[in-house]
Amino acid sequence: MVFRDKGFRIRKHGGSPMPRMSALKKSSGKDPRTDSQLMIDLCAGDEDAFAEVVKRFERPIFSHLIRMLGSEEEAEEQLQMTFCRVYRYRNNYDPSRPLVTWIFTIASNLAKKEWRRRSRWNMVSLDKVVLKGSSNMTPHYREGRRELGASIEEAVNELPEHYREPFLLREKQGFTYEEIAEVLDIRIGTVKSRINRARAALRESLADVWEMWK
Repeated sequence: MVFRDKGFRIRKHGGSPMPRMSALKKSSGKDPRTDSQLMIDLCAGDEDAFAEVVKRFERPIFSHLIRMLGSEEEAEEQLQMTFCRVYRYRNNYDPSRPLVTWIFTIASNLAKKEWRRRSRWNMVSLDKVVLKGSSNMTPHYREGRRELGASIEEAVNELPEHYREPFLLREKQGFTYEEIAEVLDIRIGTVKSRINRARAALRESLADVWEMWK
């Protein structure tokens, strides 16, 4: 994934600007530093540490944003905004806490702001994201997969927002309940309850379709 150069430059303390996203040099090797150490080094002025942070987290963040916003273009915009804020507020990061949850919190808040602006929620078609069938499928089976994907998409879209987001973080991103609680700033018990209710609602709404195509 390549960040589009929007020409923005964020001033930081001391007067030096944030590096342009498109100019970041990402090493092909594996950086041995922990996530927390990268942020510590970034705060100390190591710009290569920022490039490594982007390299580690751009894919899962982009994947989450595109599923929530339903548009690659909008997801890219919010992805850039996410890492702009990571850089701008790098000194606010607590090294004793997981970096992944801190960045997902930023991305999630930006997505919510976008939801409010649009006053609607779109999901990327699961036919494109999840249900990618093999080339040797029969036309009948391929059509069935498309119908199942459309039914899943519709069912997830109909979930209330407060059920949908923790469900996606758990099922699509593989977050633990503790991480979801931190990202959404709610109790672990609330996370579990909302995910269970989301699953129950999906099982009920998809029961007939699943029996037909399982």
